[in-house]
Amino acid sequence: MKLLLLTAALVGGLLASAPAIAQNARLGYVPTEDHPVGQASRHFAKLVEEKTGGRIKIETFGNGVLGSEPDMQASVQAGFIDIMVGPTPNLVGVVPEFMIFDLPFFYKDFAAVDAVMDGEVGERLFSLLQEKTGIVGLAWWDNGFRHMTNAIRPVNAVEDMAGLNIRVIPNPLFIATWTALGTNPTPLPWPELYAALENRAVDGQETPYALIYTARFYEVQSHLAKTGHVYTPFVLLASQKWFGSLSEEDKALVLEAAKESAAFQREISRKSAEDLEQELIAKGFKITQPTPEAMDAMRERVAPVVAEYSEKIGVDVVEKARAAMAAVAGQ
Repeated sequence: MKLLLLTAALVGGLLASAPAIAQNARLGYVPTEDHPVGQASRHFAKLVEEKTGGRIKIETFGNGVLGSEPDMQASVQAGFIDIMVGPTPNLVGVVPEFMIFDLPFFYKDFAAVDAVMDGEVGERLFSLLQEKTGIVGLAWWDNGFRHMTNAIRPVNAVEDMAGLNIRVIPNPLFIATWTALGTNPTPLPWPELYAALENRAVDGQETPYALIYTARFYEVQSHLAKTGHVYTPFVLLASQKWFGSLSEEDKALVLEAAKESAAFQREISRKSAEDLEQELIAKGFKITQPTPEAMDAMRERVAPVVAEYSEKIGVDVVEKARAAMAAVAGQ
């Protein structure tokens, strides 16, 4: 009996002094590894490992290796994948309030966007997401403002958009927006877009600079209008199964790393967009900047759409977003 007690005490002592077992995780994203999302994913993984003294190690998988964004979202919700990065439109089906980032001509600049993401509205959206799906929002990352390209003519005013066949995300708000602007919106999945532009099934499309460049749209498009009509964030998301298994200390450290990764990612993403504009010009794009008056005319055209979808999002959420933007205007 004494031997058994001695052995138990010895084992207990060894377990108490042993280092904590690393809680490894997998992080998936669709963009390429050299995209700002890929760079920031690796940076986040490094920060987490450093802050937790190696207790948590995150392996990153880019290029859609772990599936499409909707597939990964379902896997994160089910706990099959631990962490992912994806754009907000995929979350609208479960939390309509995320449409606040699909409203056309709603955000003036990055300061306005950051005020909404980092303030009460951003916190509320993550809270609703966890409440409805169990998915934990870790951080808001940058995806950039969306701009319009086409192969027919330069766009300097809303009248120049008339009759153009524009590919849009299969999303009612995007369809309503581009109908109001006088175009013929054509919903198409992303993988079909390049071929549709090449064979002129559609005249143009609307995405941020990074996607315009990496998808090589300069090969099949000639005009780019800096409309900046919609801002779409990326979000860093974790499964409740993985995040909930962490100690309170490690949860705090992961959230701290996520916040630092957001600052890192936004900086390189926005700098990349500035550089890509010159690259797109070098590739042959003719870039136009509609005047403030022209932008006001576009904003007026879509005002009924904004009003209609503000009701669906929740007027209180929209007004909180407007208040957050007003607080930083002119700073």
